[in-house]
Amino acid sequence: MTGNKATYLTVILLLIFACCNSTTVWQQNASIPSAEWNMNDTLKFDMPVADTSLRYALCINVRNRIDYDYQNLYLFIETRAPYGGVTTDTLNCMLAYDSGEWTGSGGIFSKYRENIFLYRNNIRFIATGNYSVTIRHGMRRENLNGVAALCLILKQHNNNNIQ
Repeated sequence: MTGNKATYLTVILLLIFACCNSTTVWQQNASIPSAEWNMNDTLKFDMPVADTSLRYALCINVRNRIDYDYQNLYLFIETRAPYGGVTTDTLNCMLAYDSGEWTGSGGIFSKYRENIFLYRNNIRFIATGNYSVTIRHGMRRENLNGVAALCLILKQHNNNNIQ
């Protein structure tokens, strides 16, 4: 295994472990019609938070077709808290190795791959209520072909002493 490929694999496994070492509290899927995502089309999620004493991880599952033209996918993420606070972030999702081989899961004959990316870890929300999360793609192409769906996943850590 080449150095870059081994590094990517290690990072992906650590991120998957961080998301899998917890219990799913909530998740919501958003399909992208015809797997064609316009840069002005926003995916919207309403995430309920009921307990502010717990620590959470927020993950994003990306489902892409194997005819997706790029190695990565930039996501612009905006989160609005129930009290009005807003945070904005950019997440770079690596979907393929430098060699062109796809990361993630998917059957040998499947035209889709799925990857779970850790977006935020060790979160403590300061207010209960519905958090509004919007996601747009941040690629340089107006119409991005090959991204079929995103799923936003809120997980509660099984070990709330994680730093």
